Amino acid sequence: MPMQVGERIAFAAYERPGAFQLPPVALAARGAGGEPPLRLDIFQQDRGQAGLERFSILSIAFAADFGLEQARGAAFDAGRRLALSALPNEGGWLRLSAVEALDLPPSLGELLPLDSASLGSMGLAVRLDSAATDLFVAALQRGLLAVNGQAWLRVRGVADRLPLTLDFDPAALLAAVRGLGGGAASVDLDLLRRRLIEAPQSMGLGLAASSGDLLKEPLADALIDRIVTRYATLLPSPADAATGVRVVFDGAAMISGSVRWNLSEPVLAPRLFAVEADPLGPLRSMPAASLHDTVVRRHDVRSLSSGWRALTVRPNLPERRIGIVQAQVDVQVPAKPPARMFTIKASARLAAADRPTTLDLRLSPKEELNYAWQATALMLSDGRAETIKGPLRHSTREHLMVAADDFGLRFVPVEAEPVFVEQADIEVECQGLRKGKPWSARANLDRTSASFAFAIPADVEQATIRALARARSDGTLRAMAPVEAEPLRLDAFSFEGSGSRELALHCEFDDGAPQRVIEIAPEDAVDQPARRRQVRFTRSAPQAQWTWLSLSPFRSGYRWRWSAQAPWSEVLQPDTPLRLHSSDAPRTTIGERT
Repeated sequence: MPMQVGERIAFAAYERPGAFQLPPVALAARGAGGEPPLRLDIFQQDRGQAGLERFSILSIAFAADFGLEQARGAAFDAGRRLALSALPNEGGWLRLSAVEALDLPPSLGELLPLDSASLGSMGLAVRLDSAATDLFVAALQRGLLAVNGQAWLRVRGVADRLPLTLDFDPAALLAAVRGLGGGAASVDLDLLRRRLIEAPQSMGLGLAASSGDLLKEPLADALIDRIVTRYATLLPSPADAATGVRVVFDGAAMISGSVRWNLSEPVLAPRLFAVEADPLGPLRSMPAASLHDTVVRRHDVRSLSSGWRALTVRPNLPERRIGIVQAQVDVQVPAKPPARMFTIKASARLAAADRPTTLDLRLSPKEELNYAWQATALMLSDGRAETIKGPLRHSTREHLMVAADDFGLRFVPVEAEPVFVEQADIEVECQGLRKGKPWSARANLDRTSASFAFAIPADVEQATIRALARARSDGTLRAMAPVEAEPLRLDAFSFEGSGSRELALHCEFDDGAPQRVIEIAPEDAVDQPARRRQVRFTRSAPQAQWTWLSLSPFRSGYRWRWSAQAPWSEVLQPDTPLRLHSSDAPRTTIGERT
């Protein structure tokens, strides 16, 4: 259920009344732990008779900007009490601009996959061959200021639900799509939506031109979500088209027959959001020479005879993984008689950073690389070490990307707004039941480390997260109500005491004054005229209500004064009603007779 908040669209959180989530407004390159956000790792290896092998891995680390502070201000100004938080994503795509103008490798002009590392961070890793590596290094030396990007982030949401049942033939739907798309089995998402709004009867879904009392827009959105979930895939628009989303249909799944949909049933549907992306971020201010020295790293792999292969393993995982003692990847290449009679086994330990690791595999001459691999995590459970293995996977590539989904665990990222961890340290705990027994994991967030991810075994049930913020100034504690163990971004509005507040005001007229006026403000805003308010009391209206936005759980009180010349009161807590007596006002000679 979308809602307009200022100039943004917020989406209602499923089965969480009053909670809404916001997609990012932009992505910007930002490194962690002092690492540059953009990095080119060049690998070179002498393979004897096979010659010199040279390739590189281009990595970009992105951080998402959700614009929560501005959205919360807009919601308050509109009189809406909404709990706004960040919308998790499942990865997406990036398309770089100015690729041809800067003589960058043509492959960088294609859609590049983005992997979600945590709630607010994403990573890109692309393998470049020797020629493409040289092109990119030359572009670095000239400068990359003209490079920008467009990102499409993939999320999931509950489809609109309407009291309607319809029957249709998938083949008829496909024929209508081909007619709309000029014969192709794909169509622009906005064009499909307009057609379903303006002429729904033309899309082969058994809909009349008018569908009773149903609104056209919600009906179109409900149909699109279900069509995409069952028969199509959402992909970014082509490079030569305006920024948007295309719906690509699977013709093999749309055979002739009869299908019935009940639009009142909940369906989890994929969606794409297009946002601007800056692949350079803080590197834009660097001279070209410094940019090259900062970004490029060279790795000379020792000379090996023919038959050796270098497998590069790169993790795309949260930097802090709570609950995991060690993570690694186990690689196995089965025997290939008669050229190679033995099975090759090798392991790569996955450090906290995303630096690539190289595994040397000795194959038989002219043998193609073909291996099985498995991610393994060593965890502490009830004081004992426990090994958890992910699914067995196969690959033929010389570059292996290891993501959170490759483990037999569920990684739940927890992040804190940098501004908030300057004010407070946060204690976070994840609790649940595992095999009928309590299970928990704990971690801290502070100004030196503002993110981590809980590694939760798949058999943990009823997992929840709770947090406690401790003010660095005076040790004041503020709690956060337990929430389901899902990606979580903590800020001032996550804890009790912040957000929209309301206060009852009353003035008892115990003298002859016809009216009284006071000035009132949040405790941290007495020097901000825009956040102060004058409240007028009269004998006929001695009561009033005042609403304000508390920006900090540690400074949620208020102060007041009789006039601009009077001193401000001490800080009063928001649960303390303000009760005044007109006779207590200081006597003045301006605008009032006594």
